Amino acid sequence: EVAFISHNEIRVRIRPGVGRDLPLVVKVGEKSTLTPYSFSYDPPYIEELSPDSPNAEGDQLTIYGGNFGPTAILAGEVKILIGQRRYDSNLKMYTEWVNCTSYMGLPIWQQKGTGTPYLYCTFPRVLVGPKDVMISIAGQNTTSKATEGADGRIDGLFPRCQAEYYGQKEDAIFRGGDYENPITLQLQPDRDMCGDECTLASAKCKDSWNAENRTHDREECEELKHCTKFVDMNEDLVNCTVLTREDEYCRPCPGGSTCEVQTQFEAEPISMEGYWRFDMPVSPENCGDDYNERKHRTHCYDVLPCNPAIACEGDNTCAHGYTGEKCDFCCDMMHRYIKDDYGRKIPNPECWAGNKQIKYFRQYGECAPCPSNPWMIVAILLGGACFGGSIAYIMKKKHVSLGIFSIGVDYLQILALLSATKTPWPQVILDLYTWLSAFNFNINITAPECAFELAYEDKWRMIMIMPALMLACVLVANYVLIVINKFVLNKHGKDIYSHGYRLWGVAIRIIWYTYLSLSMNALEVFNCSVVELEDPLTGEIVTDGKQYMQETNWVCYEEGSLQVFLIPYAFVALALYTVGYPIFVASVLLPPESARKCREDQILRAQDLGYTRKTNPHCYEHRLKYGKLYYYYKPKCWYWSLVVLFRKFSIATISLMFRANATFQMCMIVLAIFISSVFQVKWQPFMSMSEHEEVLNDHKEAVEAFREEQERARGGSVSQGQKKLQLGGDAKLERAKTVVAAYFWNYNSVEIVLLSCSILVNLFGIMFESKFLKTNSVSYETLANITFVVIVTSLVYVICVIWSEIVVAIFPGLDCSHIQRLMDGFKHNADVDLTRNRAASSDVGMELNDLEFSSNPIFSGQSENILSKEDEDRLVKSHPDYINLTNTISDLQSQLRMAKKEKMSMGKRQGVKLAVTKFKRGFGKPGPKKAALDDHDSVGGFDMAKIMDEPEPEPVPEPGEKRSSAFGFENPMRAAKGGAEGKKG
Repeated sequence: EVAFISHNEIRVRIRPGVGRDLPLVVKVGEKSTLTPYSFSYDPPYIEELSPDSPNAEGDQLTIYGGNFGPTAILAGEVKILIGQRRYDSNLKMYTEWVNCTSYMGLPIWQQKGTGTPYLYCTFPRVLVGPKDVMISIAGQNTTSKATEGADGRIDGLFPRCQAEYYGQKEDAIFRGGDYENPITLQLQPDRDMCGDECTLASAKCKDSWNAENRTHDREECEELKHCTKFVDMNEDLVNCTVLTREDEYCRPCPGGSTCEVQTQFEAEPISMEGYWRFDMPVSPENCGDDYNERKHRTHCYDVLPCNPAIACEGDNTCAHGYTGEKCDFCCDMMHRYIKDDYGRKIPNPECWAGNKQIKYFRQYGECAPCPSNPWMIVAILLGGACFGGSIAYIMKKKHVSLGIFSIGVDYLQILALLSATKTPWPQVILDLYTWLSAFNFNINITAPECAFELAYEDKWRMIMIMPALMLACVLVANYVLIVINKFVLNKHGKDIYSHGYRLWGVAIRIIWYTYLSLSMNALEVFNCSVVELEDPLTGEIVTDGKQYMQETNWVCYEEGSLQVFLIPYAFVALALYTVGYPIFVASVLLPPESARKCREDQILRAQDLGYTRKTNPHCYEHRLKYGKLYYYYKPKCWYWSLVVLFRKFSIATISLMFRANATFQMCMIVLAIFISSVFQVKWQPFMSMSEHEEVLNDHKEAVEAFREEQERARGGSVSQGQKKLQLGGDAKLERAKTVVAAYFWNYNSVEIVLLSCSILVNLFGIMFESKFLKTNSVSYETLANITFVVIVTSLVYVICVIWSEIVVAIFPGLDCSHIQRLMDGFKHNADVDLTRNRAASSDVGMELNDLEFSSNPIFSGQSENILSKEDEDRLVKSHPDYINLTNTISDLQSQLRMAKKEKMSMGKRQGVKLAVTKFKRGFGKPGPKKAALDDHDSVGGFDMAKIMDEPEPEPVPEPGEKRSSAFGFENPMRAAKGGAEGKKG
């Protein structure tokens, strides 16, 4: 359309179009220009990019602008290119152009309903950072460059990483800030803070970076994080970490971390609750799949689960009481201070609340608050040990079997092991387990880390060397007693070393009671497992595949690890304690000759004999040395200590090796205890006091042979009446069995009951693991109460059995009527003669008088006397203790006569005193002539001091009074004493 024409000028309005160097021909009439003239439309231009911050992993891009052509045909071939900065192998920058292609086959050139054209394409995965956009329409190109303003804002195309991806532009610093407060964002939308200040070493290298060459001028700075100066929102100049020196691709956030989309900057991965983020030096091993796209960085990320998960609260922050990388440590005395970049010792901010130290120690794999007064716990434990030792001493002196103690301790040790499982026990049950762990000789109950700077490896070695220290104390005691015997008591020959066998037995028992604790501590070094945790966002199982020591979180089987350092010591401990001690016990119990001695000694024990060399000629030394290994058991089960050791070893191994899966662990423990209970029910190995007569009837020939040997040694023969008493009768045995059936004091019954309780508590633990049982629910609290009742009831049961044995041993004639009369006496403030009213107490009725401790089946049958007086007198005279007592009294009489003669010859009172002193030294303290009484000093309660005060003891009279004793026949000591007093009267 011609708008104006003149001789020199033509103005026309051209139609819309696109292109460049189009031919222009002017035709006037029949003539036209001979040479075409080049004509170009205005190039296209870009007004708007939408979105201006697309997803760098690939996104759709809409371009608005002008001169895009009136139609797609006229626009011709439309191209859109995205230009990004790259660096070649020589670190020279160049621009890489990538195509923005059509979306799902649609043409790039599009038109709105109003007829306005626009461009629409999808671009591939690109680098993060500002990008150039070039469009080409009908051969005309135009480029839009992204520019960065003084405030850091980008004008132009700036692809970013979206949620759960991370990536930074060139020279991006680690920014941070409180973007959770909307008021703060409204007032300061451009707020920026440094999220990671440089270390001292990195700060020294910030001037080493050469931006032109893209390298450090100093080689030592190459491995350090980049650092630059940064002015934060408070106008403070800080040294802030530079994340990358190149534009980089987006990478998925590592499992266990989250990458939030920020408005001002791209976020780096932040560890979630239960995880810890590590900054690892860049290498194919550390970075894995991220290496190729992160090798330009100095560090890459590795996110690992914490152990326990509750230790990490997220964003590399430890929970209260935890400290260190991955919150691996507790705020104990070892970790209350840390060192800064200058090597100065400063308070650990995670372990101090103002001026008050936060004290925690590791217990059951978690950090627990330190006790307010750990020394009080030590005092309580020492007091309990002294009390228990006193009770054991009394029972030993009364010749009461300590088997019930061993059964009770084994049960309590099993219960204490349950605290080491990952079962979510209620707190009250855990507290109960903690106190019961004292029976495992667990020094952790005293929390030594709260009082001293004690590293785990030092504590481990201290625990393992503790038995050796105890044995050293026994050895020292041995030499001290040798000196006392030789230089103070004037003993000679073998008498100087007479205590050696007993100390050997003590040493064996020390290892027995500490065996479980030592085995668990030695196996703890090998208790390694892979730590795994499920990512709550993706469901991915997060782990690094490495094995970690459960108690310390040390990497296992890796060079330089403390776990590897402890392995040789652990092997030595296993060889000496866990494996060596059972082998030693087997070498003592299983050889034929040793087995014969064990069985023979137990037959003697069933007769309440064998406490002296005369009554135990073949096995006396064997009893003193090794008796603690078999004296709980029947002759046929002399080896049962090995079964108990195997059960302890199995439970200790299961508790440690399967700790990662609490349910499977508890099931395995139940299986081990169930198998043990089956063997217990089948064999009934324990020899209770009430089963002595049954044992004698099972070994009649051995008993008869021993009695005949003893009688021949004295030059006599065994009467039928004596044989009848020694072996018992079938009727009496049946009566004893009937009585035993009515009580549960039998050791085998006690063992079965406690094993059943152990199985029940383990089953409760499996229930606590159930997902259907919610914490603090009614079902949870009910099950917790039932568990507590079962444990406490079993403990009360054990205490009652032990107490009944103690009472019956000390007061064999005690019944509950004494308690009733004592209470009545306090009530009426009357001085009641309990001895005089004992006969009258039988009329009290069924109130308390019918309940007698002496009815305990352990001692049932001991007060019965089914022999005639003649048989009983003959038996008393033939008893070894009666013979030993007669010989002793004869020696006393001889020495007293000598003393009197010496007094008469010297005529001085001092001589008599010296003789009496010599007499007391010979018989008041252990010596050769009193050895038999020392080994069996409970017979009749004979008082040597009273003998000394007698002017001239008469010969021992015939026993004339029937009284029940601990042997089931007339007590020879009481008979002798009573006869002497009768003559004297």
